[in-house]
Amino acid sequence: MNALALLTFSAINLGTAGYTLAQPPEGTVTKDPATTGNTEVAGGGTFAAAAVADDKKADDATELNASLGGFLSTGNAEAASATAVVNFRLRRGAHQFRTDAAGNYGRASVPTDLDDSPPAEVTVGNVQGMIRYDWFFAKRWSMFLQTTARHDPFQDLDLRANVDPGFSFYALTDPKQRLWFEAGYDFQYDLRTQDIVDSTAADPTQENVDRVFVNHAARLFGGYVNNLNEYVTFDTGIEYLQSVIDAPVFRINWATALTANLNKRISLATTFTLRYENKPVAPKQLDTITSVLLGIRFI
Repeated sequence: MNALALLTFSAINLGTAGYTLAQPPEGTVTKDPATTGNTEVAGGGTFAAAAVADDKKADDATELNASLGGFLSTGNAEAASATAVVNFRLRRGAHQFRTDAAGNYGRASVPTDLDDSPPAEVTVGNVQGMIRYDWFFAKRWSMFLQTTARHDPFQDLDLRANVDPGFSFYALTDPKQRLWFEAGYDFQYDLRTQDIVDSTAADPTQENVDRVFVNHAARLFGGYVNNLNEYVTFDTGIEYLQSVIDAPVFRINWATALTANLNKRISLATTFTLRYENKPVAPKQLDTITSVLLGIRFI
């Protein structure tokens, strides 16, 4: 196999690059590699630096970040994928608005000795978006409302929409070490693909899947950031979603990153992401991603 190109641009800690502008926890965008076509918006389980109460710049910020990446391989295995992400954050005093969007697409095929090799098939294809509003009503407390949407046929989802209101508490707000927690409610609306509905209905050995699924859950999140020095940062966050209408149903999202700021606009990060869902629509319960990413901050 001949790898022709590998280029990754991703919104990794873009709001904290250089740490001139502190941010509250995002809990929405994961740091995934373009090479797998798995940049995430919906589903939570990630982290950002908590707001520093005495940082004069933290309550007045306008940020716009865009990222684009791709992977191309030819030879014994042919594959190509692309991902794009756009992030916007507006902070004025006690009020903050944030929105994120991401799209991923990938195709792959395995050539044979025959003249008619199989055509490339789509292996990744999803579109995601998030909108979040935060109100910082006290020194260590904030209230937020977040909504996310995801279209991903490979997870047998025409649409997954989540609405998440909740509260954040900042236990540590030191510029070099931050610890915070979020608690709230999660409303989930799934519109499954017609293919998975029909296939389970036709197979008596499988449990039937309904076209529409609604879930109500409690949401807990914890995040920790440590600025090891001026250029290197460690951050980690874990999210737990527990259904309140079906006790066996729960989800866990965990993400960790070690980031090196090359300058005020460019950073390099090694990340690990884990997602577990005990009763998924798709066959597998556990997904993990390990990646090395280049981040660029525009504003």
